[in-house]
Amino acid sequence: MPDERMFGKLSEAISQLVLALRGLREQKQIEFEWYKSHHGLATKNDLDKMEGRIMSKIGDFAEAQNAFNDRVDTAITGLQGDIKALNDKITELQNSAGQITPEDQALLDSLQARGQTIADKLEALDALTPPVPPTT
Repeated sequence: MPDERMFGKLSEAISQLVLALRGLREQKQIEFEWYKSHHGLATKNDLDKMEGRIMSKIGDFAEAQNAFNDRVDTAITGLQGDIKALNDKITELQNSAGQITPEDQALLDSLQARGQTIADKLEALDALTPPVPPTT
């Protein structure tokens, strides 16, 4: 019949084996992390984190690009209105008969000022720069 000393020794041996296995597991993890960091390996967790960063950058870029597109669309719509107004003034001037009246001169001045405004808006539109695409 086994005695208590034998159970005590067996229990102690099992405890030491468990501690040795834990130490071995920790040592293997340390070795793996060192090897991974020195040889460019990636784990699934690393890839998951990278995917999250990439998707976030793509989402941020899409949001910025949509905002830029909205600004361009607004600028173009404004230019269309400006061009129509300018064409209406030109038609009005062309339909006036006779010599240049003070009203005609006012129309010419208005056309010149409006043309400068349109040129300024076109230059501003040309200066708009879309957001920079994300890089990894």
